[in-house]
Amino acid sequence: MTKYDVGTLYRERILPGFSFYLATLFVPTALFLIVLAFDDFGALLAFISSEVVIIALSILLAPSIEVSKSALRVGRAIVPRGFIGSVAIIQNTDTFAERGPRMNTKAYALFQIGVKDLVKIEIIDPNDPTPYWLFASRNPTRLVAALSQSS
Repeated sequence: MTKYDVGTLYRERILPGFSFYLATLFVPTALFLIVLAFDDFGALLAFISSEVVIIALSILLAPSIEVSKSALRVGRAIVPRGFIGSVAIIQNTDTFAERGPRMNTKAYALFQIGVKDLVKIEIIDPNDPTPYWLFASRNPTRLVAALSQSS
């Protein structure tokens, strides 16, 4: 694997939205009710510890975006900046279509629960069958500005 220089121009961790954390309350609540039949304190402990584990894992496993002087990294995928073509911010009205009917099956996609803004980056590497990357970002304008800076 090629190492790229570490001159980071932009970095973002894509954490889930509030709706994800609200939905995670169902599992600890169910666990609380199951354990409640045996022990009150154990049920409370099970509720709190399971919610803490869920939140910690969602933060630790959240994908990140990093733009350096020579490469773009989204999640685990890396592309040198020389192979990046056009960059577009997908409007909220088009996100459903871009994720569904319009999406190319060969495209690299990375979505996050509760993050509606998308960025679409054309890949111009002749040896790469991936036509574009489509991924979520909380700050698409800043990301596009970082990508437009000269390397």
